Amino acid sequence: MADSALPPTSRLPLSPEASAWVAIVGFFGVFCGIVLAAGLAIHRHYQDATVPLGGALLRSHVNAGVALQSRGQLVGASLERLPAENDPCPGEADICSPVNEGDSITTKPEAGYGPVASLVLPDGSQVDYFAHPAGGDFALDAYRVSAWTTERQEVRLRHSAGYARYDIAAGQPFTDVQYVVDLDDGTRVVLLPGGSYSINVPSTLGGRLPPTTIGGAPLYAEVAVRAAGRALVRRAGVEASVGADERVQIPVAGAVSAVLPATWQLIRDADFALFDEQYEYRDGSLTWHRSWNWDVPNMAPEEMNGRFAVIRGCRPETPDLCTAADQMLIGQFRRDGGQTRPFTVGIEQTLDVDVSEYSSLRLTGWVRVLTQTVARAGIAGSECPMMIQLVYKLTSPTDPQENRFFCVYTADDQPNAVPEEVGQIRYRPVPLFQWYQLDVELRDDSLIRQARFIQQIRIEARGHDYLVEFTGLGLMGRP
Repeated sequence: MADSALPPTSRLPLSPEASAWVAIVGFFGVFCGIVLAAGLAIHRHYQDATVPLGGALLRSHVNAGVALQSRGQLVGASLERLPAENDPCPGEADICSPVNEGDSITTKPEAGYGPVASLVLPDGSQVDYFAHPAGGDFALDAYRVSAWTTERQEVRLRHSAGYARYDIAAGQPFTDVQYVVDLDDGTRVVLLPGGSYSINVPSTLGGRLPPTTIGGAPLYAEVAVRAAGRALVRRAGVEASVGADERVQIPVAGAVSAVLPATWQLIRDADFALFDEQYEYRDGSLTWHRSWNWDVPNMAPEEMNGRFAVIRGCRPETPDLCTAADQMLIGQFRRDGGQTRPFTVGIEQTLDVDVSEYSSLRLTGWVRVLTQTVARAGIAGSECPMMIQLVYKLTSPTDPQENRFFCVYTADDQPNAVPEEVGQIRYRPVPLFQWYQLDVELRDDSLIRQARFIQQIRIEARGHDYLVEFTGLGLMGRP
C-alpha cells in the first residue's frame, strides 16, 4: 500500500503594510550603519589627523662644511647666513636656517671636530651632527602633531651615514610622543623622551680596518643610550631594548647584538692578535706600524739593535704560575746592554678619532720593566724604557698638533727620582720586575682634557738598554 503524500505547507504573502515596515527597518539599519561608520571615520580622523609643525631650525656652528637640501632640490646648498631681516639667529655666531619636512642635512669632513651643526626643534629636543672622519647624511622626514588635539607628536628622522647625538626633551604636552630614526637598511630606532642617544653609521672607506662587531661580523651601525633614556631597536620583526649606559651593534646581515656597555676601545689590535712574526707590522698594516729610529748620526748598524716582539706569558694578575690556556699575548721591547749610545724602538698607530663626545677617556695597560741600567732613566725622556705618546689637537683641524707623553721607568735604588711631570712628560716610577697597572683619566690631565681629536698613539722604548713588557692596552672612551 503506497504512503499517502502530505500536502505542502502553504505560505501566505506579506501584506503591503508588513512589507513596508520591513523595508523601513532595513533602510533604517543601513542608515544607522552609514552614520556609525561616518562617525567612526570622523572620530578617527579627529584623533589621527596630523599637520606639519614648523619651527625646526638648523644651526651651523662652523662657517663651511654643512649643507642643506630642501625637498625637490637635486643638490644641497652650503649653509650661508641669511639677510639680516630674515636671519633666525641675528647677532649670533651660528649660521641658521629653517628646516622643513623632507629636507636633508649633510656634513663634510672639513667642517671639523665635535658637533658642527644642530637641529633644534620647538619642543626643546636637539640633534647634534658630526662630520669626522667621513661626513654625515641626515634628514627630517616628518615633524607633525595632532591637528585638533594634544594626542600625538610624530617626529621621523633619517640617519644614512655618520654620527649624531639625539637629546629628546621630556615633559612634552602630548599624550603620545614618537621619535623615530630610520636607517637605510630598514632598521628603525625609537627614542623615548627624556633621554640622550648616539647613533653611528661608520664609514667603510679605505685606509683603516673595516668596522666589525665584537663577534667579527661586518658592522653596519651602533646605537647607544647615554646617561639616561631607553631606545627600542627594531629590525626584521625583532625588537631590542637598550637602557642607560648601554649600546647594541647592528651587523650588515643578521640580528642585532646583545646589549653591551656603552664604552669604546679606540686602539685597534690592542692585544697584538694580528702580529705576524715574519712581517712584524710592516708596510700595509692597518693597525700598528714599526717605529724604529734609524736616523741616528754616525751610529754603527750593529748598535741599531732595539727589537719589538710579541710573546706569550702569564697574565699580570697571576705572573708566577699559569697554564698555557691562561697565557696571553705580551708586547716586548728589548735592547741588550753594553751599548755606547741610546737607541729608540717602538710601534705606532694612527687613530684619527674624534673624541669630543667622550666625557671619560681612559688610558690603561699593564707594564713591567725588567732591565734598566742607566741611573735616573727617563729624565727629559731620553732614557725611558716605556714611553707612550699621544698626538692630538684641541678643537679644530687647523690647530697645531700637540703631544702628551707618559714615561714608565723604575726608580729602585735611586734616591733622586725623576719629577712627576716635566713639560709634556708625566712620569710613573714602578718597582723593577713587577707588573704595574697604568690607569690615566685623560679628561683629568692638565694638557689633554679639552682635546677633541686624537691623531696617533706611539709606544717606544728609549735608552742604552731596556727590557720592558706591556699588555692589556686600552684607550677607552665613554660618553
